[in-house]
Amino acid sequence: MADARSKHLLIVYHSQSGRNERLAYAAHDAAIRAEPELETRLLRAAEAGTRDIMWCDGLLLFMPENFGALAGGMKDFFDRSFYPVLARELIRPYGVFICSGNDGSNALRQWQRIAKGYAWRSVTEAIICHGEPNAEAFQQAEELGEGFAAGLALGVF
Repeated sequence: MADARSKHLLIVYHSQSGRNERLAYAAHDAAIRAEPELETRLLRAAEAGTRDIMWCDGLLLFMPENFGALAGGMKDFFDRSFYPVLARELIRPYGVFICSGNDGSNALRQWQRIAKGYAWRSVTEAIICHGEPNAEAFQQAEELGEGFAAGLALGVF
């Protein structure tokens, strides 16, 4: 079994309204409760970069869909890190949570194309929350954080 102390989880979010921030914190707190030895970083997309991706063993991404598209703040994170990550062949497992006022499908399609460029692999079903997050959305975020942390700690991905 893998030693959780040697594993690192990066959670990156972009949030204008606070929705994705609250969901990311819920996932972060659940991950820590589930695997207290796992090292975690919770960062706004504007603060995250290539060094954080190099540090981590897996990522959880919380992003909004704005005007039917992936939010620019999240896209900026991907734009800044893409070529350095590609050059280092940093293939990472990820999970994604999209908070949307629309249906979230276009942001998910855009993200999936970006993830393919990174050669990252999805290890969870994408979660899309429509509108203001309710108790179910927070439960989904917590389950995502908990399950992803357990998968990293156990060396499943």
